[in-house]
Amino acid sequence: MTVDIAQSCPGLFDAAGAEALSRVLQSSYMRRDDEHAVSASTMAEQLEAAYRAGSGGKGTVVAPCVVTGQVGSGRSAEIRMSVIGHGADPGGGVPSGAEKGVRESRREKAGGVAFDCVSPALGSTAEAPLRIDVTFENQWSRSDDDGKLATAYLTIARSAARAVAAELNCTGGGGLTG
Repeated sequence: MTVDIAQSCPGLFDAAGAEALSRVLQSSYMRRDDEHAVSASTMAEQLEAAYRAGSGGKGTVVAPCVVTGQVGSGRSAEIRMSVIGHGADPGGGVPSGAEKGVRESRREKAGGVAFDCVSPALGSTAEAPLRIDVTFENQWSRSDDDGKLATAYLTIARSAARAVAAELNCTGGGGLTG
């Protein structure tokens, strides 16, 4: 099924994220496999369930959203987006000061954003936040120069991080800026 970028991973991409994804995939329409069209609300529900299960969400990898864009003459690109929770461990350990706050990372064909979610609805606190890493990976081996796309990778990850933070009702949006 061919869909608009905004429908490829429902709720994950704001206008800037969708524009960056279009630039990375060189396409404004995506092929969506409904099995892999994981939404922001589904990712948030999975993180919430893991946090409430007693592990604080630590080590939880939620279902990724996989998007394929038509590039050139039938070539395709895949994007895998996953959210990993790192809450307090049951033994009382919490992220250290160096691990707290908003952190961005870059590596070849990927960009990531990590943040702390304090949410009364979720039950996380400043002492035991749900630490969330959102990673965007470009799986297409023949994409444009990676250096030119590094900013786009972070823009896509930021968009997804803000969407998940909003779904979880993180205080202050998890410290993520618009």
